[in-house]
Amino acid sequence: MSAFGTVLMHAAWRSKPSWAVIATEDKAFDQAMLIHMAERINARITKVSASHAVFMTQPMVVADTIDRAAREAG
Repeated sequence: MSAFGTVLMHAAWRSKPSWAVIATEDKAFDQAMLIHMAERINARITKVSASHAVFMTQPMVVADTIDRAAREAG
């Protein structure tokens, strides 16, 4: 639990590129919150019609996003 009290001096999302896969049929999290968080970190957003378990129901979308991130991050 001590990790939650750690003060970050330099959050990686401020200087490193980010990507987000947002499952539009996710009922576990509010869509507006997910989009807000992704936009806040300036993530490259991929939206896909999927449930909360997007990595299981849309594995190619997730894999393609990871592949794109690896290529673009250099």
